[in-house]
Amino acid sequence: MVAPLHYEAFKEVVLLSRVHRIKDWPSERVKIVYSSISFGLEMAARFIYVFLALTTLTTLQTARYDDYQVLQVTPISLDNEKEVLQIIQRHDLSLWNRQRNGKSMDIQVSPNIIDVVTRELHDVNTPYSRWIPNIQSLIDEQQIEEYEKTNTFRDTGQTISLTRYNTFEEISAFIHSLTKTKFTGQSGDDILVDHKLIGKTYEENPIHLIKIFKPGSQKKAIFLESGIHAREWIAPAVALYIINQLAYNPSRSTAVEQLVDDFDWYIIPVLNPDGYVYTHNKDRLWRKNRRRPLFGDNLTDICHGVDLNRNFGYKWEGTSTEDQCTETYSGPSPFSEPETLAVRKLLMNRNIDFLLYISLHSYGQYWVYPWGYTSTYTKDVKYLDLGAFIATEALKQKYKTDYTVGSVYNSLYAAEGISLDYVKGQAGIKYTYTVELRDKDKYGFLLPQNQITPTCEETMDGIMALVSYIKVSETK
Repeated sequence: MVAPLHYEAFKEVVLLSRVHRIKDWPSERVKIVYSSISFGLEMAARFIYVFLALTTLTTLQTARYDDYQVLQVTPISLDNEKEVLQIIQRHDLSLWNRQRNGKSMDIQVSPNIIDVVTRELHDVNTPYSRWIPNIQSLIDEQQIEEYEKTNTFRDTGQTISLTRYNTFEEISAFIHSLTKTKFTGQSGDDILVDHKLIGKTYEENPIHLIKIFKPGSQKKAIFLESGIHAREWIAPAVALYIINQLAYNPSRSTAVEQLVDDFDWYIIPVLNPDGYVYTHNKDRLWRKNRRRPLFGDNLTDICHGVDLNRNFGYKWEGTSTEDQCTETYSGPSPFSEPETLAVRKLLMNRNIDFLLYISLHSYGQYWVYPWGYTSTYTKDVKYLDLGAFIATEALKQKYKTDYTVGSVYNSLYAAEGISLDYVKGQAGIKYTYTVELRDKDKYGFLLPQNQITPTCEETMDGIMALVSYIKVSETK
């Protein structure tokens, strides 16, 4: 058995490997790194261990964020908020998150213009803090953690791990394994798992749909999708946990089995496979799908892709084509993308009676409902609001995690062409929610893997409470 490598030495070797291929390492630097490793009879084995680690991690991501910062900006008035938005537009900054009513904006800034941006914020008297001082350091830490957990996971021989961020290939293998397994509930009834391919992406990746149900008369259905935005890794992780709970029910919970007794479940764990793969291989912070640019010579990579959550055909106000390089580019037309088209076809299936729709995202800890395109509320807002309140109250019992409840427009920002509005306004599903998962204090999109389990558990608690509320409300 290979002796464990001293963590700090291993970390330094791994981080060094991200900058230099083995043949390019500066010899003096290598000597310094290895001086912290005790040489002995185990040295050969340890070298092999390090070499294997580097073989895995030197498949380098082309996008790096060294010294990129995330500023948390807090406008002091609506006029000041407009001034901040002008700064963002002027410098083409990435807006990670935005809250209504001047609460805060999380803005990614490159080291090349950080001084200019902070000076302009100072000029308009806008308070800000350096929330994440170096984005790349968080990415590096996550990759080291990922490597360590991957080795442990693969030693078990399992198809998937629910405590780490899995690749799309691993997720696909897990989905296929579900259809080959027989599941039996505590009552002795069979729990069936169907897998359908409901579409293919531009890069020919499959869009997986899982149906979990018990045989018998057709019931009302629940539709849950995640991974529409590629960089929000915690969303697919939670979806996989829910699938595992519904199918395997490892704790043999009667409450969990009741979910399948009462409803048929349709789950898309990764709605944006191309983007998700890209975040694992090239750019950890990629958001859109991977559609090729419609026009233009020598366009940069950022001009690829459409924001799938701006491509749904309800109150779609398409951006002009020159905006295709922005993160929220809504596409050339509604449902122009195979991913959104697959969702529309599923929702328009008149043989399925959907009652609840949940879209998993991150981050910020919000449980929100329509509308996104307007500040007005739906006619049945009191039912949506009560359902969200019940869900978030149940969610916070275990880990004291606080969520904000409200409409998208009034709690977060104006957003047109989003799935939530389409599902409510066009597909006519009564209960429709977007859940912005952890966190809101430290990591943003780069949530560490040690927070996967608590996020999954508390979200499951919230969904179970919500489903119970809906069941009671619909049987009155």
